[in-house]
Amino acid sequence: MKKFLFFSLLTFILYSCKHDLENPTWEVDMIIPIANAEVNISDIIEESNTPILTSLNSDSLVSLVYSTELLQTEYESLLNINSTSVEKNFRIDSVQFEDVEIEYLTTIGSVIDQLGPLGSALYPDGSMREIPALPNIIQNDSINIDASNYFQTMTLYSGMMNLEITNGFPTSISNMTLLLYNANNQNLIATFSIPLIESGESYFESVSVANQTLDNLMIGLIDNMDIDPSNGLIPINYTDALVTKISITNIQIMEATAYFPNQLLHEEIVEQSFDIGSARLTELGIKQGNVSIIASSSLPDTVSVIYKIPSLTKNDVSFETLVKIPPNINTTPTNLFFDFSGYKMNLKGKEGRIGGDTVNTIYSEMYIYLDSTGELETINQVDSFSLYNIYNITPEYAKGYIGQDTFVINSDTRNTSIFNNITNGTISFEEANLNLLIENNVGADAILKFNEFNTDNTEDNLPAVSASIDENGNNIINYPYSIDRASLINEIITPTKTEIKLDASDMIEILPNQTTIGATIMLNPNGAQNIEDFIYLDYPITASLNANIPLSFIANNLTLSKTIELDLNWENDQEIDELFITIENGLPLEGIIDITFLDQNHNLIDTVIKNYSIISATTNDENNVVSSSKNTINLFKTDFANVSKMNIKASFTTSSISEAINIYSYYNLKLNLSARFKEMLGE
Repeated sequence: MKKFLFFSLLTFILYSCKHDLENPTWEVDMIIPIANAEVNISDIIEESNTPILTSLNSDSLVSLVYSTELLQTEYESLLNINSTSVEKNFRIDSVQFEDVEIEYLTTIGSVIDQLGPLGSALYPDGSMREIPALPNIIQNDSINIDASNYFQTMTLYSGMMNLEITNGFPTSISNMTLLLYNANNQNLIATFSIPLIESGESYFESVSVANQTLDNLMIGLIDNMDIDPSNGLIPINYTDALVTKISITNIQIMEATAYFPNQLLHEEIVEQSFDIGSARLTELGIKQGNVSIIASSSLPDTVSVIYKIPSLTKNDVSFETLVKIPPNINTTPTNLFFDFSGYKMNLKGKEGRIGGDTVNTIYSEMYIYLDSTGELETINQVDSFSLYNIYNITPEYAKGYIGQDTFVINSDTRNTSIFNNITNGTISFEEANLNLLIENNVGADAILKFNEFNTDNTEDNLPAVSASIDENGNNIINYPYSIDRASLINEIITPTKTEIKLDASDMIEILPNQTTIGATIMLNPNGAQNIEDFIYLDYPITASLNANIPLSFIANNLTLSKTIELDLNWENDQEIDELFITIENGLPLEGIIDITFLDQNHNLIDTVIKNYSIISATTNDENNVVSSSKNTINLFKTDFANVSKMNIKASFTTSSISEAINIYSYYNLKLNLSARFKEMLGE
């Protein structure tokens, strides 16, 4: 009976408790860290996109190290040798064509034939005879002159008709008259009168044929010729001849239909000088550049241009080219382009020139030829050929005397964001050393003057702070700083470096966001020296600013701002019951702190802490931190929807307004954020 009651009671208890055992619920509290942040002295500066670093000395004292380029000279105007040559025009009436030469033989045998059948009997070939005076032996004898291998017709602006007679007869001739006519219209061209030509001698005479029209077929009429007596026996050789040469020279045409042979139209051997101001250069390296030849031709034949510049070399080979200028009846110019990049230009003029080397001068040769088509072509005096060239050169370097030039580098204002993280307050540095480094890569002495050098905080509505004096007591503005020349050995530049040191605490303490600088540089202030100057355009004179600021300062309400990311998106069964913010101040600075929550777009959601005072870290007699101060803040807030970021703004002030405190690398302000979560289990 007792056993039955026990089992019955046990069964009742088990069945009555079954539901509660399968679905239990209870509340669980958890404290979990959710974010932490650290504010240290590096937050004084905005590190992104700024050339500023922090450095430590042997005892970990932090210094801000800042370096930036302030000035850089540009010398394109100094080495501007772009130029356009004078246009060269060649009209046909100014061009001399090749001479026309025609030769005619009158043998003694042909003269004896003039005596009739008795002539050969009286004066047989190979005999020795005495020749009596034979007046009028030749009368009205014509010579056919055929110039059709040269031209068809030609009207001359100027020209000379030349007669040369060589007497190969064994006796003299005299009283000779020769008339030249056009065969077609019988117009008289020229008349020659020859009084006497001794045996073996020659006679030469020229007459002008300017403004004459010459046909290709002409007649030379010997109006009279006497043979003088021999005064003794002489050999009779029927092949002995009177050689008549007729030539037309110094031809300048008004119009001609002719076979124009290959001929030189123009030859130009020149030294071309460049106007480079006071510079006297002997060598120029070309970084990139070209010369353009612009030519126009209305000639019926192609024109060949041979262009040589012995002064221009690449890999020790001088520049030389042959180009063709085609006939162009519509006078559209032909533009020829030659790349001079990588060439070296000798500016001493022609090698071996009389008077020795010169400067700023290149030597060039140009030969212009008229090519022949082998066909009859008609050219008149309006036909012409013109040419000019354009130099467009960007130098790489120059050697010689680069001149005494002054370069004004206009004042340039540059924005800087290095102190953007400081939103308020003042700071007084114990020292702030600036080092202006002038690096001269130019082979010339120089004088540098700063026309303007200041820093400005445009947010404080106060005047800019200008640089004052250097370490030697010189006023930096307008002081003539001497800059020594660089050296060049085996094409390697060794620059000189000039340092200008100053204490720029006043310029830095305003927390500037702008720097303005302007300068004037004079090259070769003492004129030409015994050593050759040089200049490479990619290696100018530069001025850089190097700042070294040990972080030993007095601060008053120096406000820093820092934003960190937060992730407060929790599961639905978790909610924040309480928020804990622990602040550990390891800086020897007391401060006021604000903490705000932001959304992902930096919009304010809530101000969590406002004007919360934090005490300075504990310091020893030397103002060095020995322990951090600690503060914990409890916040009761359950709605953290849309919170993505937390902004911490801390305003620091040194405890003393007269004694600077040092900031070491291990000083910082730590902020830890943790939360008490309440989670319902079993629901």
